Amino acid sequence: MTESLPRCLLIARQGPEDREDRIEDHLLELAELARSCGFEVWARRRLKRPQIASRTFYGSGQLEALADEAARQGVRHLICDDELSGSQVNAIEKLTNLICLDRTGLILSIFEQRAQTREAKAQVELARCEYELPRLKGAWTHLERQGGGVGLRGGPGETQIEVDRRMIRTRISQLKRELAHLEQVRKTQREGRPKGMPRVALVGYTNAGKTSLLKALTGEGEPRDLLFATLDTTTRKAWLGQDFDPETGEGDAEPKHCLVADTVGFIRKLPHQLVAAFRSTLGEVRTADALLVVADAAHPDLEDHLKVVGATLREIGCEPEDIGAQPRLLVLNQVDRLHRPQKLELKKRHPGAIQTCALQGAGIGEIRGWLRELIPGPPKPRTLEAWELPEPVPAP
Repeated sequence: MTESLPRCLLIARQGPEDREDRIEDHLLELAELARSCGFEVWARRRLKRPQIASRTFYGSGQLEALADEAARQGVRHLICDDELSGSQVNAIEKLTNLICLDRTGLILSIFEQRAQTREAKAQVELARCEYELPRLKGAWTHLERQGGGVGLRGGPGETQIEVDRRMIRTRISQLKRELAHLEQVRKTQREGRPKGMPRVALVGYTNAGKTSLLKALTGEGEPRDLLFATLDTTTRKAWLGQDFDPETGEGDAEPKHCLVADTVGFIRKLPHQLVAAFRSTLGEVRTADALLVVADAAHPDLEDHLKVVGATLREIGCEPEDIGAQPRLLVLNQVDRLHRPQKLELKKRHPGAIQTCALQGAGIGEIRGWLRELIPGPPKPRTLEAWELPEPVPAP
C-alpha cells in the first residue's frame, strides 16, 4: 500500500503594483517546486494586501480563513512564495496551526534531497545553517535560562538559543573550511585537464534542458524532467568536427574537441545562501572559455527566465561588459513545441540565438560550428541583449 503524499496549500501576496497573471505564474512555479519536494498541491491562493504585515506578512484574517478551509480538507502544510523571517513563520504557525515553509526553505529542502556527493551535501548544509541562524529568535522562548557556574552562586548561564547559535556558527566554520579544501581540489583538477582544450559551461534556468544538450554534444548525461536535477558539475569531452574543406583543401584536418560542463540551474528568487555556498561549483562558469546559455523556448516566461539568468551570472562575477568577457551563445531549446510563427517571432527577438531540440538533435550542428569558429581565439565583439543588461535602479 503506497503512502499518500503530504498535502499543501500555496499562497502568495499580491500588492497593488503586482499583476494578477504574474503572481499566478509565480504560484505555478511554486507548485512545481512543491511537487519536486514530494508534496501534493491542494490549492493555490493569491492574498491581496496593500502592505506587508510586520507580524504575519499576510493579513491575519486571510490566514485564519485559509486555515479553517485547509483543516477541513486535511491539509497540514502552508507554503509561501515570499521569503519570511523566523518570527513571521512562528506567528503564522501559531495562528493557523499549519506547518509553514517559505520559498527559500522549500528550495533548500529540494537541494537537500538531491545532494549526492560530499561537496554538494556540504554546500547545501552550509546554506541551511546560514538560513537557520537568524531564524532562531523566538524558537526557545519557552525555556528558562540555564544555570551556570558551580552550585547556587553560579552566573545566569546561557539560554538555549545562545547554545544553538554557537553550535551553528561552529558548524558553519567547519563547513567553510571543508569547502575551501574541496575548492582547491577542484582547482587542481581544472589545472590537470588537457592544455589547449577549451572549456564550455552550460548555464540556464532550471529544467531548461542543459543535461539534454550535454548528452547531445557529448553522448553522456542522464536528462530528467525535474527541477534542480543537477547539483554537481558534470564535465564531459565533446567532439566539434573539423574545419576542413575537402574540395579546396583549406582548413584544419585535425578534429576539434572541447570540454562541456553541466552546472546547477538557476531560478527566480534563488536563495542567496545557495549562490554563496555553491560558489566553488559555479567556479566552472566563471573560469569557462565560453558559455552556452540554455533556455526553454516554449516557456511562457522565457524573457523573465533570461533576466534571472543574466542577473545570477552577474551575481557570481560574470559581467558581459568586461574586457575579455566570455563569449555567450543563447540556445533556445525545445523549439519542437512551437509553431512556425512562434519560431519566427523568437528569431526576431533573439537574432543571434540558435534554436534547438536537444532530444531530437536539431540545431546541434550549428552549436558545434559556433564553437569551432570561436575556439581558440579572442572573444568577438557583440551587442548585449536586454536580458544581459543590469536592472535599472528605480528612482527614489
